[in-house]
Amino acid sequence: MSKVLLIILDGWGEGNKDYSNPIYLAKEKDFFEFARNHFPFYLLQASGIAVGLPWREEGNSEVGHLCMGIGKIYYQYYPRITLAIKDGSFFKNKVLFACLNHAQKYNSRVHLIGLLTQGIIHAADEHLIALLNFFKKNNFDRVYLHLFLDGKDSPPQSGLNLLEKLEKDIERIKVGKISTLCGRTYGMDKNEYWKIKTQVAFYLITEGVGKEIKDYKSYIKNIYENNPDFIDENLEPVLVDKEGVVKDNDVIFFFNFRADGMVQLAKAFLEIEFPYFKRTPKNNLYIASMTKYLENIDYPIAFPPVKIYTSVSKIISENNLLQLKIAEKYKAYHLTYFFNGFINEPHPGEYWKILPSSEKNFRENPLLQSKLITELIINALKENIYAFIAANYAAPDIIGHTGDINLAIKVVEGLNYELKRIYNEIIDKEEWVMIITSDHGNIENMINLKTGEIQTTHDVGPVPCYIINRNFYVENKSLERKIEEKKIRGSLVDIGPTILKLLNLKIPDDWEGKSLI
Repeated sequence: MSKVLLIILDGWGEGNKDYSNPIYLAKEKDFFEFARNHFPFYLLQASGIAVGLPWREEGNSEVGHLCMGIGKIYYQYYPRITLAIKDGSFFKNKVLFACLNHAQKYNSRVHLIGLLTQGIIHAADEHLIALLNFFKKNNFDRVYLHLFLDGKDSPPQSGLNLLEKLEKDIERIKVGKISTLCGRTYGMDKNEYWKIKTQVAFYLITEGVGKEIKDYKSYIKNIYENNPDFIDENLEPVLVDKEGVVKDNDVIFFFNFRADGMVQLAKAFLEIEFPYFKRTPKNNLYIASMTKYLENIDYPIAFPPVKIYTSVSKIISENNLLQLKIAEKYKAYHLTYFFNGFINEPHPGEYWKILPSSEKNFRENPLLQSKLITELIINALKENIYAFIAANYAAPDIIGHTGDINLAIKVVEGLNYELKRIYNEIIDKEEWVMIITSDHGNIENMINLKTGEIQTTHDVGPVPCYIINRNFYVENKSLERKIEEKKIRGSLVDIGPTILKLLNLKIPDDWEGKSLI
């Protein structure tokens, strides 16, 4: 059985060999070149659908660590629901049928409540269209829409165009009537403005309290023309169709997939003890949501959270092996909670060393706590009691976000030195295998070469993965192997199975990742 040291260079992607890439520009990068030339090297996907994010979306620390730690793709809600629509399972969803059955049984109506947006941050128009199609397929047309205009994740005055597009979809599907409209600042308040925000949206939907305007398109167009600075999120309550106000026996379905903006309104509908404003009782409502909004209330959820039953760290613990996690505070939660599959406490035999982040500013100390992390790794290797050590170096991601390419070069050169120190300690320890990889890209692309603009965001490109052990060393890689290593070999979900294989532990059958070794 080998022992494994996992080093995560946070925010360190592969990038191009050009002047946007501090890794390419750095003069002192001999360790990375040496490791690439003499040990197994892979490019791994760390963004988009490969790690459970929307297509072409940049990776992030939370998702990256989660994928590495649980060995499988944990689909975020947007792609999970979208994939269900594509494979047809959406239209067999038990909660959607429960909504339908209730409305049919009581000859009542269905109310779809959520954000109308061209983004995919809180909701998606394709999900709303799929809901309309669900009711169409089941010959049910008493469906009313209560929509919040966006202006935040969509252009400030895009609401009218989105409504016109939706009307065409409604006309085509022949299901759905727009009943109420208001800005998201009312329907999706997160700041506990219960009376001046949440109450306004609630009374609009349940009592029809709002400006009654049937020709809402002319009304909104007039607002745009007379107020160039108007933002859709501030649209005051508009009652389009008073027949669509919630009545006894009706069905409420919240279609946002992101929870935080819907918590207050959901509480207004679901909580029995509700102290924030008075509510007129509505009898026998069936209330459900696309995803889980509230922790302490049991109600129907179409796409409940997927349970994670095991992780690399849990399996190591169950086999009575000791493990150590080392990170500074910036990335501690990622290496512990997310890597462990949403577990907030160490497993038996698991130890966490969390360092306070440096008090010096980034310019004085761009490497943050990298030196101390290295020293802790070396000390742990010398102790020789752990089967698995995982460490996160936060500096590449933190400095990548500053947009300062000169600081980033210092980070690359500094980590080149730190990794050489660890290599020199580990290379003579035949039982130890060092995996060096990243959770997502960032530092490798700091300038848009077309515009000259500074890039401070994460990158969609692959991340490198080095696997180092004295027995894996080759003097010269063949040309064929070097060509093969330029191709993307897998994704971050392959890190977990690789660790378990090296530890000679069974890889769970339901893991999607495959060992790289």
